[in-house]
Amino acid sequence: MATSKQVFSEKFIGIALLSLAGPFIWVVHFAVVYGVHHIVCVTLKNNADFWVHIAIIVITVAALLALLALIIKPDILQRLDRDQVRQETTKEFFAGIMRLLALLSVFGVLWSGIALFFLPTCASVT
Repeated sequence: MATSKQVFSEKFIGIALLSLAGPFIWVVHFAVVYGVHHIVCVTLKNNADFWVHIAIIVITVAALLALLALIIKPDILQRLDRDQVRQETTKEFFAGIMRLLALLSVFGVLWSGIALFFLPTCASVT
């Protein structure tokens, strides 16, 4: 009985995971924003407003810049496939998916970052 061939190569899995970079950035942003928010509120209590605002603004801008880089420069996928194993249409498909998911993630990052200005800073902790 012959062994089966490996269906997916490591490069293909890497390209597929890289096309999901936008949602990964969104998840990390969400976790860091709410984690930092609660930790700073518990630690600084009354003086937390300023530091929470600064931290969330910096984290949101960093996430938005990373997502913007994915939208503007999707050619990072082509660098992973130096051996030209994938067809051009497959590379374009993954680049398009990466761009669309990064654009969707921009709205998620903005939504959690803008909530800072509409909700009381440390009301849930005090």
